[in-house]
Amino acid sequence: DFDGRITAPLHGFENADDYYRRASSRYYLGRIQTPTLMIQSSDDPFVYPHSLPEASELADCIRFELHAKGGHVGFVDGSPRRPGYYLERRIPQWLMGLGG
Repeated sequence: DFDGRITAPLHGFENADDYYRRASSRYYLGRIQTPTLMIQSSDDPFVYPHSLPEASELADCIRFELHAKGGHVGFVDGSPRRPGYYLERRIPQWLMGLGG
């Protein structure tokens, strides 16, 4: 386990569980007061489904979108010659909705 052997001790955590518990933003999501868009994919190789927040953990001002595909912050579509980036379209769309 990389986090248990490298990440946690390198950054002063007791073990991987201590690192996950203390470094996670999950425990603060209910207190956010600023409109926030969270976008996550189910196929992210670094963020496992069991670590995703439940709706009850989110503040009312959080919009959480879970997509089937997207990898780890990729959300690339289109073709190799002409890639498209979902986040480049979705984030401005969401921000425009805040202003109107």
